[in-house]
Amino acid sequence: MLSSLREIAGRRDPVPPAVLAAARASLAWRDPDAALAELVRDSLEQELTTVRGGRPRMLTFGGAPVTITMGVTARGGVLDVVGELSPAVAARVVVEWPGGSLEARPDAEGRFRVGDVAPGPVRLRCEPAVAGAFVPVRTEWVQL
Repeated sequence: MLSSLREIAGRRDPVPPAVLAAARASLAWRDPDAALAELVRDSLEQELTTVRGGRPRMLTFGGAPVTITMGVTARGGVLDVVGELSPAVAARVVVEWPGGSLEARPDAEGRFRVGDVAPGPVRLRCEPAVAGAFVPVRTEWVQL
């Protein structure tokens, strides 16, 4: 009976592809040595505006050795991410989404920029440029 109900539900109300992609991508976070940076501030929750309004969506991830602040703006169907690491550390920042990833190297002040990010579920990885300088950091997935 359960298999019949599962089959009917799958035909009548299938799981949206974006939800399946996010669920699969969440399984990729299997690095027990990485610290999880949680979303502590999202301007979208404070304002009832969208990214398309011209003002960037601001997000801050904390609770890890490195705090990551980023601004997200939409441009022609893709997103531009501009961010900052605090404290400024020599690192490699990778913006990941279910269909790909892009990498940036922060400058001496900890600022980085990544363009052409696909909208949808996104997370950031921050890894030390020098092994052992700090514990690698991964943000939780966030819908952009």
